[in-house]
Amino acid sequence: MSDRTAPAAGPALSTSRRRLLQGATGGLASATFGWRGIARADEDVIRIGWVRPTTGKLASSFAPLYAGGDIALAEINAAGGILGRKLVIQEEDDEASPAKEPGVIKKLKDAGINLLVGPTGSPQVLSSLAFTTPEKIIQCGVANGSELGNAEKNPYHYMCVYTTRQEGMVAAKYMIEQLKLKKIGLLHESTAFGEEAADASRQTMKELAGIEPVSVQSYAMNTPDLSAYVKNLQTAGCDGVIAWMASNVHIAMAFNAMARLKWFPHIVGHVNLFNDALFDLVPPETLKNVYGVYYRGWTYTADQPVSDRHFALARKFLEIPTAKGIEAYIAGCPHYDFLYLMKAVIEQEKSLDSDKLKRALDNVSGFKGLLGTFSFSSTRHAGVSLEDITLASVASGRDPRSVSALRERAPGA
Repeated sequence: MSDRTAPAAGPALSTSRRRLLQGATGGLASATFGWRGIARADEDVIRIGWVRPTTGKLASSFAPLYAGGDIALAEINAAGGILGRKLVIQEEDDEASPAKEPGVIKKLKDAGINLLVGPTGSPQVLSSLAFTTPEKIIQCGVANGSELGNAEKNPYHYMCVYTTRQEGMVAAKYMIEQLKLKKIGLLHESTAFGEEAADASRQTMKELAGIEPVSVQSYAMNTPDLSAYVKNLQTAGCDGVIAWMASNVHIAMAFNAMARLKWFPHIVGHVNLFNDALFDLVPPETLKNVYGVYYRGWTYTADQPVSDRHFALARKFLEIPTAKGIEAYIAGCPHYDFLYLMKAVIEQEKSLDSDKLKRALDNVSGFKGLLGTFSFSSTRHAGVSLEDITLASVASGRDPRSVSALRERAPGA
């Protein structure tokens, strides 16, 4: 697949001071940044903090999420690194536990690290920020909680993913403006993610159409069966359901309950709907009118293929055994774009000083990443715009055109 309208050489970065780096881009990867300020002259590497669980119950499931970063690291080093220095990582194991973050950050601080990728998960990122912020560590956590993009509260944290609130807005907007539905229900897990996404969807429904959900079903994460919740949505007359569910187990429960009821409403929801395992867990007819929130650049239509850059990275995901079936989720992680963004900013500033990098990042406008065109300011550190977010067909996951992370864009999206 190719897209002749795509940027010829990758992301471009511009600031209010000057337009720069209109060329080269690719992907940065996992590495750990060294030193507060300019590195010592005798150093020939740049170290980057890399926080993820390498032990504990989530280690195996979190490991593939860093694939984009690994690929970016290899690409950047193959092209000469940053300012002529190779990138290396200082990896620290947080066991996916918020309680471990203080000790992890202290180790990175003591090593002089001032650039950090991770951790993964909103609770983990929020815990880490209490320690990275006063140390002026430039950070990109792997989480979508909207508060993480609050620049005043988290001045050194930058989001290169859409926020949960944006996700909720886009889903409701599609239901109302494209599907023209009036009787919409909400099904969501009773977590911070589920509550925030559902609230955003509800507010968007009211703002765009002056309507409320005809049924709101919230379930606890230890719920063993979703049949009653699904039945309540059907009884309420829903012709569309906005589903905020991150657990593959709960997703399968919901679709199987619909199959038993022979009830197949339009459904929009979280990116986890793209997990390939779903095809083997639920009847195929339940997935016909199901769409997940996704990044526009990773989607195609009959007359608009993805860019060469997206297609090339999608092909690389096929070489990673642990990525099989969850490539779309991996593609939505920020590592690849964040590391390329930092490459551009560091080369512009010719410095690793945290304050200089922050000033440059706060003036980024129009940086072309794979997840979107990033822009930040001193008051907003959530870099993805609503225009870069869309809906994509879940059923297209086994379409031959959907190479690993690619998906067919929803009609009209």
